[in-house]
Amino acid sequence: MERKISVSELRKAVDEAYEAVKSLKEGAVDPRNAGADSRQFGISVALPDGTVINKGDTAVKVPMGSIAKVPLSTILFTQNNPMELIKKSGQCPCHKAVKKPCGLSFSAHGVRAFSAVEPVGDPESKWNLYENRMIDLMGSAPELNDTVLETLRKEAADTRLADTLAADGYYLYDDASLAIDLYLKALSMTASTEQLAAMGATVAADGVNPATGKQVFDGAITQNVVALMAAKGPHKMRAPWLVATGLPAKSSFGGTILGIIPGTMAVAAYGAELNPVGVSVKAARAIVELMQRLDVSIFASANVKFVND
Repeated sequence: MERKISVSELRKAVDEAYEAVKSLKEGAVDPRNAGADSRQFGISVALPDGTVINKGDTAVKVPMGSIAKVPLSTILFTQNNPMELIKKSGQCPCHKAVKKPCGLSFSAHGVRAFSAVEPVGDPESKWNLYENRMIDLMGSAPELNDTVLETLRKEAADTRLADTLAADGYYLYDDASLAIDLYLKALSMTASTEQLAAMGATVAADGVNPATGKQVFDGAITQNVVALMAAKGPHKMRAPWLVATGLPAKSSFGGTILGIIPGTMAVAAYGAELNPVGVSVKAARAIVELMQRLDVSIFASANVKFVND
């Protein structure tokens, strides 16, 4: 079964979602993102054919936070087959799962993911690989927020993150300090909703950047990248989020959310104020409004195709 939605209908749905949410005032800006303007709000949609729809403050760059795991996962699935990566994560369904340390202020899995990137013991090469992957996915360069990075480094030092991981026997594939610093640097990279939507569209287009035409990664791994997004989801909103939106997504403490449906679309939204679990109130509400207006879901039987009028 195939459904066709015109680009004009998509644009109308974006406009309506924006208008429905723009006056919302709820939540608080994350202290790590101090100085963010809570009045700014934007929605970007990008399609695999290169169509881009922007509404509002879509050029504002904010920390990527956990969205940094999207480009990271394209690297890890390029360097490992799915079962190898599952085993490295300690979550192989064939064996007892290895528990991660609890009560950390940072993602232990995120640290281990960077430790698993090859080459081992070479932070410069690891970072160059990661940074170039972000640029290829977005078609433009994100920027490092040095202030956010120093804040995160201080928090990691104050909470003795490396010592805690070691004390709990949490296995890493590279030096802990090296992996932690790379992860914190990735969290501190800033990107706009327009850039994030472009990155998502590249994933949705099986690794081909719609704007540049570059094959960034093997399209066969798209399903694995998006599966991880669906499994993890916006922080602590996984099942409710997927039911409400049908959209695998990742969120950032900076206030952005990125969602991807392979072959169909990518949507990114931004609003600095977060709910109690750390997800942007405006961005989440806007995406719910948009997806329900379009009636598009990764779990639906219909194959949705956006067409020009």
